[in-house]
Amino acid sequence: MPIEFRRITPVEAARSAVIIVQAYAEPPWHEEWSLENAASRLNELATTPGCLGLAAFEAEEPIGFAFGLPHTSVIGRGLHLAEIAVLPNHQRKGIGSSLLSRLEIEARNMGYLQIWLVSQQSGRIANYYTGNGYEPSSRLGVYLKRPG
Repeated sequence: MPIEFRRITPVEAARSAVIIVQAYAEPPWHEEWSLENAASRLNELATTPGCLGLAAFEAEEPIGFAFGLPHTSVIGRGLHLAEIAVLPNHQRKGIGSSLLSRLEIEARNMGYLQIWLVSQQSGRIANYYTGNGYEPSSRLGVYLKRPG
């Protein structure tokens, strides 16, 4: 069955929560997302003003998605790749790379000057991003603090 790539609606995003649950349960993430938290995350993204959400559909069912959010910095308009995930049984077939490529084309057409993301620094995921043309920042790191 052919795979269709197109913008995702908020209703379709809500139906995609199972993608987060299944994809992030797998290595290297090993995260145990509840369906409720995954649905809440996708609702946050899909309803953010300026969100650029794309998805891969098979027989009208979402099998993967990529969400970019506007982020203006000193260089101008950028897009933060906030989430990308593909169902495990559809991974390693080029779907994620196709989503990235389509997101990049739409971002360029919308006038974004860069796309940036936060992810693992090494391993399979890092290799995936560098293989798709992304470079690690030599200047920036990620810092975390839990309130309280």
